[in-house]
Amino acid sequence: MGTNYYGGNVAGDYIHSKDNLRYSEWRKIFAFFPKRTEGGKRIWLTFLYRRRRWLHIEPPQFPRSSFDKIQYATWDEVVRFRLTGRWT
Repeated sequence: MGTNYYGGNVAGDYIHSKDNLRYSEWRKIFAFFPKRTEGGKRIWLTFLYRRRRWLHIEPPQFPRSSFDKIQYATWDEVVRFRLTGRWT
C-alpha cells in the first residue's frame, strides 16, 4: 500500500491495485454451450479451462460482487498467460 501526504496508508491504493485481485485455480470443464475465451475465441463442444476472478476488498460505491468474473481459456491460452503474464 502507498502512503498519503501525511504519511499514512491509503486504502484506495490497495483497492485499485492488482494485489486486490484473487483467482481460483484453472479447472478443466466440457463446454456444452458456446463460451467466449479470454483470447476472444468462441468455443463449444470441447474441453476448456475455467477459473473465477474476484476482488478481495470491493470498492464501497459499487454493488456487491459487481467485479466478479468467470474466465474461460483453451490450454494454449493458459500456457501463454502463465509464460507472459498477459492475454495478448
